[in-house]
Amino acid sequence: MIRNFTNIFLKILFVFLISSCSNVFKNIASNDKDTELLIEAKANINALSYQAAIDTLTLKVSAGSQTKTEFRETLASAYAGKCGLNFASFVSSLSTATAGSAFALVLTPFVGFVVDPASCVLALNTMELIGTTQTRTINQNAFTSIVGMSLMGTQTQVSADKVPVNGDGVADQNLCALSDAVIDNIIIGFGFMSKNFSALSTAQLGSSSQTSINSTITQCTAVAGATCQITNPADITAPVRDTMRDLLNTIEYGLGNVVTAGNPAAIAAACP
Repeated sequence: MIRNFTNIFLKILFVFLISSCSNVFKNIASNDKDTELLIEAKANINALSYQAAIDTLTLKVSAGSQTKTEFRETLASAYAGKCGLNFASFVSSLSTATAGSAFALVLTPFVGFVVDPASCVLALNTMELIGTTQTRTINQNAFTSIVGMSLMGTQTQVSADKVPVNGDGVADQNLCALSDAVIDNIIIGFGFMSKNFSALSTAQLGSSSQTSINSTITQCTAVAGATCQITNPADITAPVRDTMRDLLNTIEYGLGNVVTAGNPAAIAAACP
């Protein structure tokens, strides 16, 4: 089941993200210096040498080529890998899940691994340079949504699941006391996830994960009374921060123990 799902998912995502086939670059001319560097960067990504790929794409490639879509896609992929995202493991985890809150679902694939949320932010910012949700392709938006989930999961892991080292999937910090900086990253990840979520289908995510995440998106909007698709840190308000802390502290949507039965008023009271 996992193999079949992964094969389907890979068809709609960038081949450079997780493919290591020998013919990936067969249509790329090798006599152009920047193209050669792009090939080198993709090879580094396949070898999990993400920083080497980032250095190549940001320090060696010409300024002109750095603005091209394929170069930006590849750079976003490298940043996502450095953040801790492994596409095959992540989407398989979502597709095979039969239960779990949205935050538990996006955290679980990162348990036990070293992660770097700041690199997920860089991946998302790079995708924004390609275009808006309305102008990007479905594949690009699917990638962006998954990276948004990854930012949520990695930031929650390093900030709320500290024991043991690299976490165990259980929050051991006061979720209501997480700093504004931490919550802001989670909000941004949530925003990119929800803003591009329609690019992901039930067949790709699994019905349980899609239902759980959709429900959390709905409740976020209901509690905040405004959009929960914020992707610009400057647009984050104190009420939205409060809503995200509340969601995190619930058992149905987050990693906390507060039972709300889906009542927006009860969600809003999850953090004192």
